[in-house]
Amino acid sequence: MKIFKRETPVWLPFAFAGVAALLFLIQALIYAHTTVSSLDEGSYLIKGIFYLKGIYRPFEPHGPLTNKAPFAFLIPGLVESIFGAGLRTGRYFSIFLGLLTLLAVWIVARRWTNAWLAAFSVWTFAAASMVVKLYAQAVSEVLVACMVAWICVLVLDEERPLWKIVLAALLAAAAIFTRQNMAPILPFVVLYVFWQHGKRKGFWALAVGALFLLALHALYWPRVLTIWAPWLPKALTPFLDAFRVPADSVPVWNPDIDFWNRLNAFFQGLRYHFVALLGGLFALILFPRRAACTSPAAFRAAVFLAVSYFVLAAMHGWASLASRYESYSCVFCFANYLGFFDPLGVLFFVLVFWQIWNRNPNRLARTLILVIAPLAAMGMGYSLFEQISDGMLYLPIVPRFRADGLGFAPLADFMQQAFDLSLIQIRRGVGSTLGLIAWAAVYGAAFFIWKRTRKNFALIFIHSFLIVGFLLSPILNLGASRRDCQTDVIRAHEELGAYLAATIPAGSLVYWDGGNAFTPMVYVPQARIFPPQINDGYTYHIGGDADALYYFSHWNAELDARWRAEADVFIIEAKRYMTWKNFLTPQNFKEYARPSASPACADGAELRIFKRLP
Repeated sequence: MKIFKRETPVWLPFAFAGVAALLFLIQALIYAHTTVSSLDEGSYLIKGIFYLKGIYRPFEPHGPLTNKAPFAFLIPGLVESIFGAGLRTGRYFSIFLGLLTLLAVWIVARRWTNAWLAAFSVWTFAAASMVVKLYAQAVSEVLVACMVAWICVLVLDEERPLWKIVLAALLAAAAIFTRQNMAPILPFVVLYVFWQHGKRKGFWALAVGALFLLALHALYWPRVLTIWAPWLPKALTPFLDAFRVPADSVPVWNPDIDFWNRLNAFFQGLRYHFVALLGGLFALILFPRRAACTSPAAFRAAVFLAVSYFVLAAMHGWASLASRYESYSCVFCFANYLGFFDPLGVLFFVLVFWQIWNRNPNRLARTLILVIAPLAAMGMGYSLFEQISDGMLYLPIVPRFRADGLGFAPLADFMQQAFDLSLIQIRRGVGSTLGLIAWAAVYGAAFFIWKRTRKNFALIFIHSFLIVGFLLSPILNLGASRRDCQTDVIRAHEELGAYLAATIPAGSLVYWDGGNAFTPMVYVPQARIFPPQINDGYTYHIGGDADALYYFSHWNAELDARWRAEADVFIIEAKRYMTWKNFLTPQNFKEYARPSASPACADGAELRIFKRLP
């Protein structure tokens, strides 16, 4: 199959892919230096250092909360132990992993398609600003995405040597031991190896992957069960109750998100991962029969990618959008969760596109796509309402007859008076309408092309819709693509960290209320802390037995009172100081000179440090 003209220079698609990788790198460096550190990032960095230095052990009672599988902390900790602890090390390592992910996706796409589609697969990442921003932070999404991409490099081919099969199985087990939510990846890899590469290699993959995963669990047995217990129904697994946080308290983090905001979160994920999720869905609908594929191996590779991607997407969609499991439910984390396995979705899309790009889909497929496309467009507009609708609300665009003649009323006033709608409903409606208008424009353009060419309309529309969506990536990524700060966040953390290290006496017991990101404390290795505070209010409970909660690395008011009485140094975020004013009295505490650097660029993010007087 030849999609592009023969006279196209051989080097051009490689250069096109290289430009995409360079664009990814430039954006990632900018985001690395301008993005405010998050709770998860600070957690991975400081827990990793603690675990690598042996200060604490994963799953240790009364230690830091090991709520993710250990490699999520140990891998960043290992890198920090080699290159130095700090935000710069963590983020630069993540960018390196992001580039490795792009390389792996390019290798697999080129293996199964051609150089141009391989280059396009790299561009799907470079054009998705939200994904670039996510992969520029020291978080586990990029760790897992890199592992998943290289698993595909190692196993997805007609023939693979045994050592690559074994290495893929090890990587799959490592991915699970990095994030337990990746549990299906090892079974899917093993089943694919059996199917494509035969029983001998399949048994090797099963044995090596399973034994490695069991050995890793044995290192932390039985406390490792605390990461699996929340996934399993309590009624069916009472034997795991010893590994669950006692239910006699109420977590402060217990979000009650309504349906409309959950819908918003879903379409937000669709916008940010447009090619992987929507392109993957279209590819699933257009999936060719086995006989229509270029080879049986291509069919099997596509099945592996489809099953892996959509099972993982469904799992993470359920966990974030639909369920309320434990206190870790995070509705608006759905977009981030998709970043774990974006390589699978992108590769599935380009592989299927290569198989069917000039073939006429059946009537059911055409119907499904023509129904899904306007719904997707409306949904993406709906989730963009905060960014695109406000400018239209008060435009005088609604005709209205008045005593002095024809006039025009603002849209918001008309909608509120005529339909008794709230402002948020109007904004969402405007966003959805703009999305529908965009769909109609693409549909009209596709119809115009069809009238001139008389080729398959469904394929023309599909290609037009996906191409326009890809080209509109800067708009689809609004809300996540902006820079958090205009200042250098990494340098600010290094300056703040140097100040804290020089100011806080060695061995001091530090109470932290300096914001939800514990990142500044990465630079203060001589300090002692209260480990549950690393996860801020997400591990705070109302009521309950204090000792039982502390055992599980959670805390409550009783523990808070104990720690306030024990702490030598208090680090307080400036905007939280008013709640501390009556406690941090001059008679009992001395305030150090305020650091010039702030961990974030928002007003009130500055830190104030107090030392207890003898």
